[in-house]
Amino acid sequence: VDGTITGTLRATLTRTPRGAVTRALLLPGLGQVYNRQSVKAPVAAALVAGAVVYFVDRQRQYILYRRAAAYAGCVESPGDPESSPDRVTLCADVLVADMDEYDRLNAQTSTTLTSSTLRSIRATARSQRDIGGVVVLAAYALQALDAYVSAELADFDVSEDLSLGVDATPAGPALGLR
Repeated sequence: VDGTITGTLRATLTRTPRGAVTRALLLPGLGQVYNRQSVKAPVAAALVAGAVVYFVDRQRQYILYRRAAAYAGCVESPGDPESSPDRVTLCADVLVADMDEYDRLNAQTSTTLTSSTLRSIRATARSQRDIGGVVVLAAYALQALDAYVSAELADFDVSEDLSLGVDATPAGPALGLR
């Protein structure tokens, strides 16, 4: 009976790669804590958090430039009410909502930005935002992969008897594994 209890207890305390990955996917860094690598946990969490902060900042910039470009487009060519009533309605809404962003960007650059310039800047901001999204996914996946590999190699034992060295042979030096 005593051996069965000990065996059951040992089975419940064994860390598994699946458990590490599950925890890492729930909360970045938790898989590292599960693997008893607490020093890595803040690094994993900071990596993912930094990527998320970058993504959110790039999204805010994209929205700012999108709104300013819409405003500039309406100011530069508001449209003829007879030929494009939908554009005139759209521009009326844009003019009220996005004037502040446009003015703020012009104040920052000390120039009047044209619609085409703002569209170009908007495209760059969108690209940076998209790259930020990929970085978030990559950081999240890398910390989960680290937790998996660490759990998989937890019972890997490098013995003191294992050595790699250069041996002298009659033909010259050779790399030897013992």
